[in-house]
Amino acid sequence: MRLFEVDLGSARDVLAVLQGLANQEGQSSELPFPVVMNVLRPFGLGISTPDGLIALKNQVDPGGDVIADILDNGTVVLKTNHPSNVKDAPIKQATGASVDKMAKSASKKLSPDI
Repeated sequence: MRLFEVDLGSARDVLAVLQGLANQEGQSSELPFPVVMNVLRPFGLGISTPDGLIALKNQVDPGGDVIADILDNGTVVLKTNHPSNVKDAPIKQATGASVDKMAKSASKKLSPDI
């Protein structure tokens, strides 16, 4: 067994403890990305993105016993007795002028002396 595998299991154990605490207090548990990074930092797993968290979940908790979901912004939703109301926020589309239109407009205003 490699040390890396032990660290992965330890990370799951820490999240399971947080899950148990949330269940005792009768609340759902959403952990923001920076909080999860601080929890996992001592294990030296090299995770720095939400995609890394998803890969971790797939390795240590594929059945979703501890981690219910990982949102696009990196928030980890633990599987507790009280389901979370947090959902992924839709990506906002730009409603104003596009960068290309603004650049074209600005280029027309440039003086030929430049």
